[in-house]
Amino acid sequence: MTGAAPATPVPAALQHPAGVWFFDWVIPIAGGAVIVWAVADSVRRRQLTWWLLFLLNSMLVYWMETMGDWGQELLYSPAFARHHLLDWLPVKTPNDPLFMPFAYAVYWTVHALVVLGLGQLLMSRFGISMLRAILILAVPVNYAWDFLVEGIATAAGWWTYDPGMGPSVTWSDGGRITLLWTVGLMCVWPNLIAYWAGKPPVRGLNHLERFLGLRRWTRPAATRSMVPDQAAGDGGVRTLTRTVASQDALLDYDVVVPRWRFEVARFAAWFVVFQLSFFLLLIVPLVLMRVLTGHDSVYVP
Repeated sequence: MTGAAPATPVPAALQHPAGVWFFDWVIPIAGGAVIVWAVADSVRRRQLTWWLLFLLNSMLVYWMETMGDWGQELLYSPAFARHHLLDWLPVKTPNDPLFMPFAYAVYWTVHALVVLGLGQLLMSRFGISMLRAILILAVPVNYAWDFLVEGIATAAGWWTYDPGMGPSVTWSDGGRITLLWTVGLMCVWPNLIAYWAGKPPVRGLNHLERFLGLRRWTRPAATRSMVPDQAAGDGGVRTLTRTVASQDALLDYDVVVPRWRFEVARFAAWFVVFQLSFFLLLIVPLVLMRVLTGHDSVYVP
């Protein structure tokens, strides 16, 4: 015997994926390095940066991915290094890849930067609000984004939708990419969370922080100015003044509680919004669609 038989059959399209080493090594190392940089930057600034908050919270919604994959009949190649931390979930897709949490951190952060950067261009060009810009961009940006990523992935044998719900394209090796479900659904959450979280440089509390009441722990910023060297009197005061100014000079609020408490509250606000919105806007519709339609897959039982 060469080993135990797999628990479920594997589509031919996934049996020999390209670039396995890239996913098993480069993505975890690169993704981990980006997170370490964001942590170090937050320590240096003595406050949680937008980068760290977005990277970590994007990673922390990963645990729900496998349930959504079950709902959309998405299967990853078993050739990738896998983990078994989510086997306790009642519904899940087989073959949870080890690289995916790190890919999540970078994938959603880059998407937010792209859509908000384009949104700023529309705002400056046409004088519209960011919300209106996001609404204009949501469908074309996400379809282009999804077809680029999913198209390459399904053609390269990294993952596939089998059989997949609704219209789909089948590549020569048998890999499939869906055209409506779930691409249309993906036009909602990524753009909404990008809008709620804002984009650096963030001068004030973003939408989700204001919604969860963090404004009560702040007050409008006092006028900040550097203390001239000759008036400061000693280098220690000048250094402290410069340090505080470099961190908070662009903010339009001052924190009126201990800073550590405020930063913990900010992280909690981001965590709650990311977790609930991801679950309600993506996982619930995906699982319900499969359950209510009775759609089935021999590869994702």
